[in-house]
Amino acid sequence: MRELTLDDQQIFNQYLASSHRHSQFQPEFITVPSAYSFTAHYIWRDFYDFFWMTQNDFFCLFARQDGDYFMPIAPFGSRPLEPEIIEWVFKLMENQSQRTNILRVENIIDVPSRLTGFQIFEAETEYVYCRTKLKDLRGNTYKSKRHSINQFQENYPAAEVAVFQSSDTIDCLSLYKEWALNRKKSHAAVKDELVRSMLDDSFYAHRQGLLASDQLGLLGLVVRIDSRLCAYTLGYTLSTSTFCVLFEVANLDYKGLAQFIFHQLCVQRHEKWINVMGDSGFSHLRLVKKSYRPDRLEHCLTIKRSHI
Repeated sequence: MRELTLDDQQIFNQYLASSHRHSQFQPEFITVPSAYSFTAHYIWRDFYDFFWMTQNDFFCLFARQDGDYFMPIAPFGSRPLEPEIIEWVFKLMENQSQRTNILRVENIIDVPSRLTGFQIFEAETEYVYCRTKLKDLRGNTYKSKRHSINQFQENYPAAEVAVFQSSDTIDCLSLYKEWALNRKKSHAAVKDELVRSMLDDSFYAHRQGLLASDQLGLLGLVVRIDSRLCAYTLGYTLSTSTFCVLFEVANLDYKGLAQFIFHQLCVQRHEKWINVMGDSGFSHLRLVKKSYRPDRLEHCLTIKRSHI
C-alpha cells in the first residue's frame, strides 16, 4: 500500500474517469455518491491515514484508524465491480487489522449479483436536486425560500458576493469557529454530544479543504457584509453533470443568509444536478434538505462480512 498524498490525485481521477465511462452506459445511471472524489477523503486526513493500491485494474482506497482498516469507497476502475475484488480487499484488511468488526466497504454503487457471504445496508442517503429548480425557485413549494432570500436582500442591500479565493481561508476558518460555537448552543447540540463532536471534527476537515483549495479544485462563493466575511460555500465537480456542495457556513445572526448563498451558488453553477450530501442522521439537517424537495435520493450502501 502507498500513503495517499496530493500527488496521487491524478491517478485517482484517471481510474475514476474510467469508472464513469462504463457507468454512464447503465440505464439507471444518473449520479454517484459524493465519496467518488479525491477531495471527499483527503479532507479527513487529520483523523484517518489513507492508503491506496491497484489490483486487477481497480483502484483501492483504504482508511486506517487505530491500526484497523476499512474502505471509504468501493474499488473502482474500467469495469463493473466484481465479487472477486470484494473478497480480495476483505482478506487484505482482515490480515492487517485486529478488530475485524469494523471492516467494511462503504459507498458501493452496484453490488455484484454473485456476491455471497456479505450483509448489505444503507449507511447514508444523499440529497440530489435539479439545479434549475433551485435556481428558479418557482411555485408554492419554494415560497418560504424566496421570502428568506428577499428578506435578506432587503435588510442587507450592500451584501457582496464574490468567488472564493485561497486568500479567504483565514476569514473562513474564523467564521467556522464562531458558527460552530453558536451551533453548540442549539437545542440539538445541547442534547446530543455527537452533534458537538461532529462540529469540532468538521473544523479540521474545513481547514484541510480550505488550505488545499487550489490543489483540490474547490470552487465556491463568499458573502461579505460591511467588508466582513459572513458566509462561504465550497464544493467540487463530482461529474460533468453534478456539482457537490462540500462546505456551507453562514453567520446565524443574518436571517436568510444561508438560503441566499446557496441560491447564489445554484445560479452560478452550470451542472444539471446539485448534490448536498447526506444528513448524518440528524433530524434538523434532514428537514432542511428535504424542504428543498430533492429530485433524487442517492443511497450509499455499505457491506460487511455476514458472520461479523
